[in-house]
Amino acid sequence: MKDKEKYLNLGECFQITPNTYGKPGHRTFIIEISCKDHFIKLWLEKQQLALMFQDVKKFESFSNKKSFQNFNLANSENPLEYKLVDFALEYQSNEDYIDFYFVAVDGDDKTLAATFTYQNVLAQKTSKEALVIVSKGRPICGLCFNPINEEGHFCIKLNGHIENIKIV
Repeated sequence: MKDKEKYLNLGECFQITPNTYGKPGHRTFIIEISCKDHFIKLWLEKQQLALMFQDVKKFESFSNKKSFQNFNLANSENPLEYKLVDFALEYQSNEDYIDFYFVAVDGDDKTLAATFTYQNVLAQKTSKEALVIVSKGRPICGLCFNPINEEGHFCIKLNGHIENIKIV
């Protein structure tokens, strides 16, 4: 990844916890990132959560299944909270780590560009948890990729070419 030195390095992350609040259609998604000296709550969209951990899943076959868990985590009483803008992942094959890069904004619109490393074996476990959370929501339309509500969905990809149909 180019411009690595421009990112705030949070060091090694020891735990990422994905979670969601609310009912389908009104849910919010979050990942809590616990590193040695930092605890960050990162709010994100359902699609961002799905994409992030589908990307992590690509590195599953590379995992050496060794885990060196060290849980000297940062104090979680006063977490820093941000809304995810963008992210990237990079696999480090020599150490079996995944480097996470993200850009986020806080409530005052101040930008944070940060990176941390996470053991691949732990990332795979987190990936399974995150994808289960994503799968419990509303189904996604195969044409426009928007969620389908319980009362149905008018697909924007069908505009003008054929009569709009209600997908139930």
